[in-house]
Amino acid sequence: MIHHRGHPAVRLTGLALIALLAFPMSALANTSGPIAQTGGMSATIPLLGSSLTVNMVLDSVGNISSVALNPVGDMSATRVGPHAVAFENVAGTTKIKIKARGDQLSIGATAGSLNDLVGAGTWTANVFGTGAATVTYTIGNSAGTPTIAITSATAPGGITVTQGAPVTKTTGWGSSARVGVDFAANGFVKRLSIRVSVFTGVPGGGAGAPAPQARLSITLTAKDRQTLTGPLGSLLGAKSWTGRLCDGTAVRINFTIVDDSGNGIATFNSATGAPATAKVSDNGFTARFDGTRTMVKVRLVKNDDGTWTLKVSTRTDKCRHDSAANPTVNTPTNLKPSMGGDRGGWWGGSGQGFGDRGGWWGGSWGGSGQGFGDRGGSWGDKGSAHKGSGDN
Repeated sequence: MIHHRGHPAVRLTGLALIALLAFPMSALANTSGPIAQTGGMSATIPLLGSSLTVNMVLDSVGNISSVALNPVGDMSATRVGPHAVAFENVAGTTKIKIKARGDQLSIGATAGSLNDLVGAGTWTANVFGTGAATVTYTIGNSAGTPTIAITSATAPGGITVTQGAPVTKTTGWGSSARVGVDFAANGFVKRLSIRVSVFTGVPGGGAGAPAPQARLSITLTAKDRQTLTGPLGSLLGAKSWTGRLCDGTAVRINFTIVDDSGNGIATFNSATGAPATAKVSDNGFTARFDGTRTMVKVRLVKNDDGTWTLKVSTRTDKCRHDSAANPTVNTPTNLKPSMGGDRGGWWGGSGQGFGDRGGWWGGSWGGSGQGFGDRGGSWGDKGSAHKGSGDN
């Protein structure tokens, strides 16, 4: 194998294993292969006593290629890019944001009050490339606290659908309701989360504090992780993980599952397309592409019932460049200057606004990163109430 210096970061795409689910090669994109595989998603959102359909289409490597609203109404596009598109009405009271980045697709709607989001909605996506999965849901208002219920969740044969129970939370900032649906096939899991949050005000108030608002967030998360369980014999044989460099060069990790006197072991064979170094661990190995932070970890675990579980996971660098064209939209365009981007929120600042890492209304009101953000908010996936993590 010829060793080259300065290889671009590696983009993951999936695993060639038993009954392979072929993921597209994610070159020149900031989305994962499992996300690109969906081709996008569509959601009908209850909004202002009626409904709005948002249709997002991805290209073959996971960039947003088009977004269409129906009806358009008085909406105009205020941001248009291959990873994020935003719309706003003339009054500035209703906002729609679409995002495709990393291992997530999301559609969000912001309105003035919870009642603006009450009603029935639908989500659909070709989750594993084998046909459309559909979820219908209903949002309600219980004395100012949001409620949410899944009314149906279906998928093509070969996909297991697991519906979670709704969870409601209330703090001094407001309240939220959330429900999830898991779609599983061939050891891969993709998770749909539907959440409604109501912001009633900042404790203590203060000049410049944002007005009460409500938001609906629909997010599909798809990580490149595969877990297969069965008799050791069913897992044996040659396997491979495939991906691409940011410049489009194909790479592969080849390995074999062997039976060593009743002990299952995953052995590294080779890497192609770019050099990689493997480190042996218990019943498996970790292979890192030289000069990058990208690693593929493969291991076998024996279960108490005598079966074995094969686990394959990845950690990847991010491509720092992207030549993708901006998507098309079916609304007028009224672009606004960037004010903080995805990490700082819709309106910028250190953790302010509706950013995924900084909290919906976090930042200068009551602490860095507080609010409703996915990582650092009161109802965040990775943060605790009033202890947001801000930009990190």
